Parts: sequence; structure tokens; C-alpha cells
Amino acid sequence: MRTINIFLVLFIIFFAASCSTVYKVRYDYDININFELLKTYDWLPIHKNSDITSLDMKRIRNSVNSQLKNKGLKITSDSPEFLIAVHVEKKENLSVTNWGYGYGPYGGYWGGYWGGYWGPSGIDIYQYEEGKLILDFIDSKSKELIWRGSAKAVVGNEKTPEERQKKIEATVQKILEKYPPHPQQ
Repeated sequence: MRTINIFLVLFIIFFAASCSTVYKVRYDYDININFELLKTYDWLPIHKNSDITSLDMKRIRNSVNSQLKNKGLKITSDSPEFLIAVHVEKKENLSVTNWGYGYGPYGGYWGGYWGGYWGPSGIDIYQYEEGKLILDFIDSKSKELIWRGSAKAVVGNEKTPEERQKKIEATVQKILEKYPPHPQQ
């Protein structure tokens, strides 16, 4: 029985860790822009119908400001070279895994021990909320999009403000990891 308990604890730890990771990080940018020359930016106001709290918006802005400062950029409202717009999307997802076997209502034999009830069909269903953060960099003169970065993560399982802060920081760090882009010659 101890082996099963160890397996279950390891599975839960692995599952919880995998749910908190940032995934599907994507980038797109105008290849004709020399991003090394862009050193100043400012923020566009958030859309009033946006699905984001003022606390999370503050966390996102602070994280972006910190990452861009480390890259040598400066925030200014006096003639910035580009503007940053934030978009947030949330949606409910369902993950269904068909293991291809089931043990029925009496459990099964595994590793020398009888296991618990996994369900008659061997199908696991997991419902979760997926969040997507999009950062758009817009040329302040032409008002055209010059760079976009986005990432997805499982959200809603953070129990404290500190956990929310860590998730947002990790997401922003992943999005800005390859900024400024270095086009291949």
C-alpha cells in the first residue's frame, strides 16, 4: 500500500507543477523594425470592458516595466517610441484522457496491491480555466503594431496574491524572453 501512496503523492505533485507552467508562448514582429533603437515606451489605457482586475493589471505592468528596465528600456510619457497594450483572455477548458482501460467499481491489481476505483471506463476528466496574456507593442507615430508576444497558462488555482504575482511574473518573463528580436540575416 505504501508504494501506491508514494505513487499518488508523486503524481499529484507532478500534476500540480505541470498546471502552473506557462505554455504556448508566441511572438510576431515587423522584420523591418530595428528594435535595438527603441529605448522608450509608455502604456495605453486598458479597455474598459477588459476581463482583468486593476490588481492584476498593476502586477502585469510592474512585471513588464521590470523586464524592460533590465533590457535597457525606459518608461516615459514624453514622446515614447512605442506604446504597450495589454489584452487578457480567459476560457474554460476540459481535458479528457482515455486510458483505454478501466477497473470497474472494485478497483484493480497493480504492483502487488489492489488499487482504488478509477472509474468504469478508464477516462479522466479535468476542467480548468486557461488564461492568455497578450502584449502588443505599437509604434507611437504610425500607430501600427510592431511586436506581439503572447502566452497561455492555467489560471484560477492561485490561492494568494503572492501566487498570482509569481504566475504573472513567470508569464511576462516568458513573453519578453526573446525581446528585442534579432532577425536572422
